[in-house]
Amino acid sequence: MTPFSTHAIRAGSDYLGLTQRPWRQPVQSNGALTDAWCHAQTLGPSIDAWRTWLEPRPKGRWLLFATDPGTFTAALLALWESGQSALLPGDDRPATLERLLPLVVGRIPSAPTATPTVAGTKDNTAATSRVALSSTDAGLPLEGEAVVLCTSGSTGQPSLAAKSFRQLDEELSRHASLWPLTGRAVISQVSHQHIYGLLTGILSPLCHNVPFCGNDSRYPEVMAQRASESSHIGLTNRLVTSPAQLSRLPQHLALEHQRITDVFSSGAPLALTDAMRCEQLLNAPVIEIYGSTETGGIAYRQQSRQDAWRPFPGIELDLDDSTLRLRSPFLPHPDQWWEQADRVERDGEGFRLLGRRDRLAKVGGKRISLTALEQRLCELQHVDDARCVDLDLRDGRLGVVVAMAGDALPQEHEPRRRLIASLREHLGAALEPSAMPRYWRFVEALPLNPQGKHDQAALRRFFDDLTDDRQPRWLGAQGQDTQWHLTLEVPERLRYLEGHFEGFPLVPGVVLVQWAIQHAREVFSDLGRFRGVDRLKFQKVVRPGQRLTLSLQRRADGIGFTYDSAQGRHASGRVRLEARDE
Repeated sequence: MTPFSTHAIRAGSDYLGLTQRPWRQPVQSNGALTDAWCHAQTLGPSIDAWRTWLEPRPKGRWLLFATDPGTFTAALLALWESGQSALLPGDDRPATLERLLPLVVGRIPSAPTATPTVAGTKDNTAATSRVALSSTDAGLPLEGEAVVLCTSGSTGQPSLAAKSFRQLDEELSRHASLWPLTGRAVISQVSHQHIYGLLTGILSPLCHNVPFCGNDSRYPEVMAQRASESSHIGLTNRLVTSPAQLSRLPQHLALEHQRITDVFSSGAPLALTDAMRCEQLLNAPVIEIYGSTETGGIAYRQQSRQDAWRPFPGIELDLDDSTLRLRSPFLPHPDQWWEQADRVERDGEGFRLLGRRDRLAKVGGKRISLTALEQRLCELQHVDDARCVDLDLRDGRLGVVVAMAGDALPQEHEPRRRLIASLREHLGAALEPSAMPRYWRFVEALPLNPQGKHDQAALRRFFDDLTDDRQPRWLGAQGQDTQWHLTLEVPERLRYLEGHFEGFPLVPGVVLVQWAIQHAREVFSDLGRFRGVDRLKFQKVVRPGQRLTLSLQRRADGIGFTYDSAQGRHASGRVRLEARDE
């Protein structure tokens, strides 16, 4: 074992820790901002209203979900000042809330005058572990539970990660030492229901007594407007965002006068091209933060300068055997080693990421359990099996291969569209739209390798058409020697549909011949050069979304092919090929 560590740096003098309750400290405002902004000086009355609302109600852990940063922050701080804590669901889907309500004493409503949702049962252990505060002047207990965050487990079962005030304070102080917030405003484009957005978008500006905003700032035009508002009163801006937001940042957006001084990104890998483009567009460094819900932040980097990750001050790493193990003040037990699911390699005083060991994926900055998603799909009677595929595409969205009985498979565009809609509706109770799988493939059985495990190469091949719009969707092949049968599907965005014909797109016959030759060269060996086509017949048109069986037969002078679907035969012919040694 050859661990190494970095040393903590004292936070800036303008930083006040959470236990000092900086939101109750007197502050001096630079000037007036719109109601979209929050500030410690405006939160007091709202916190008091929430405390009054909480006073006669059960004490313990409360479910808190609010998209508005002001509502969220005031309710959270009222819970803390009342000696209670918050469970933060990642979304407000019915299935999510139903699963979590038994773990809390109730749900925080949208306003302190509303009637709360009170759970039928409560987590008594959690409720009795709180440290009550006797007055609004009391401090917050370092080891008291502050928040509980939801995270996906690698087995498909969601799990909870509790954070104490000490853990949050430790991480916030490291942020303050590295990136002081003096004279800045914070604009967040990410959800504060997750650890990254909570720390950087809410708690960090609170601890520095600077204004912050979120919610509608996720739209680029609104973000630019908020930056203009704070710049107008003499503040510079920190942008808290994600790779998904940065990859879509419009090139034409006028940001030269918005005084953005630094940009934070986390939640998923950021493409180097996006990092470079956004640094040029925003005229500010893009700083990536790597970590997890359980560990908090682990490392950071500015990719335009170096692609290796540098550990946060105070983090001790052990990188032996390509496994990332760490000891961190942000963990519940700082003296114990924690093993991450990522593979790594050492790079000087930092490390490079080589990929995950488990079956979790980041989609739109949110961590999704692929196993849990597959299990939910398999709850449906007509789904025999399902396998999620992380395609490493720019948009980060997932692909899913669904196995169904042959008579249930969609044969044309409209049935396929309806089936996808029903599957998405089933997943909708547990997944936000941004995390929903985007690419769907339907087969009779999932491909297996000789060891009986899922054939990853075949699973990924189902999605090859996404990166080549000249190809059909390949959905499997069966055969041997001189006879093969391939299942294909016509992509709706096939390049060859353009101009054939307006209002009634169809696949040109020459493309069908081309596909037959292409796939014949894959399944048969020793095919010579193309010499011609004869006995060519086109009996039925082939439309977008059509599911086809391409049958290939090896002949002495070439190959014979047919295209069939549930409608019957579409095309047939013979391709003449000359031998390689001629």
